Parts: sequence; C-alpha cells; structure tokens
Amino acid sequence: MISKDQNLTKAHVRYLESRLIQMGLQAGRAVITNGTAPSLPPLPEPDIADMEFFLEQVRMMFPVLGFGFLQPPPEVSDFQSGDGPAAESPLFELSVVGATATAREINGEFVVFKGSTARKQGIASWTSYKALRDQLVDEGRLTDSDSPDYLVFADNVAFNSPSAGAAVVNAGNLNGRINWKVASSGQTYQEWYEQKLKAAGLDNGED
Repeated sequence: MISKDQNLTKAHVRYLESRLIQMGLQAGRAVITNGTAPSLPPLPEPDIADMEFFLEQVRMMFPVLGFGFLQPPPEVSDFQSGDGPAAESPLFELSVVGATATAREINGEFVVFKGSTARKQGIASWTSYKALRDQLVDEGRLTDSDSPDYLVFADNVAFNSPSAGAAVVNAGNLNGRINWKVASSGQTYQEWYEQKLKAAGLDNGED
C-alpha cells in the first residue's frame, strides 16, 4: 500500500500497522505472523479520520485483488437465521461417511457453520484442500469432538467454493457442487446455482 501524495508520516504508518494487525486478528481468516502489534500512536482526530478512511479503501480494494483476509467474520445469527444476506441462499446440508454439515453461500463465499462435523482421518488418495484442512486444525477452528472419529467446526468457516468445504468435511476429494444439497428440497448446489443464473437471465451464455 502506498500513498500517491506521499503524505503519510511515520505516526500515520504506525497507526495503519496497528489497525491492520488488529483487523486481521479480528477477521480470523489468516495466521498473523507479526509478533509485534504496536499500540495506536496519539493522532489528532482529523488524522485518525483520514487513516480510517484510508483503511476502508484498503478493505474494499483487497477482495478485488483476491485478498479477503481483512473481511469481517460472519455473524452466527445472520447465517443460521436466514435473515439479511443469508436470505439469498438456502440452507445446504452434507452427510458423508458419518459426518454432517450445514452451510450457506454468503457474499460469494461458501460458509460451513459452527457445530458441523468432519471426518478426522483423511483417506490416502486425498489431495485437494488437505493443506487447508490442516491449517484449520492448527488454528483451532476444527477441534476434537465427542467422537474419536470426527472433528467439529468450532467457528463458522468461509470457503472459496462448495468443493473446498466438502473436501474438508469428507477428509477426501469430493465434488461439493453435487454433494451439498438444499435441506428443504434435496436439490443439489449445482441445480440451485443453475436455477439462480436462469432467474437472473444469465444461463446459456447470456450476459
């Protein structure tokens, strides 16, 4: 990040560093390796307002560039109640090898809900998203459950695709587009998605 007008002082930079680390920790989407979290330096109120505006621009730009680690974590009530942005997606369910999980698609992310379970022991042929599952375990977002054969989601976890969430639940490669199903109808994610595109007039290659 740079300031095109070169008007950031050292105090401004320290403020931005402190706030970015704070925002990253609150989002919980990435491991923060910086061991030093400086305290907020004293700044005049107008400077604080300018820096917060700067941060809002950063928060808006990063997802466009493919970086979502500053996005606020999902609220449990918003997802599970089906209110607000959650109303745009039905509740999806996945039952595989004894593990059961629920999820919704929210703001372009596929979010598996807290309390869902995942198979603990991965299969030998597992390749896709194995490192991601290991990371979730290391971060404590997937923890031991009452059963020795399964892990439990300790938090809502946002994935970049239904297949990523399905692979983590299954502890093996799995096509999430056909295995996640709408809880109320049994419709697959793929069928729901195609229906959604058709309703928006975007099917069959239409713009």
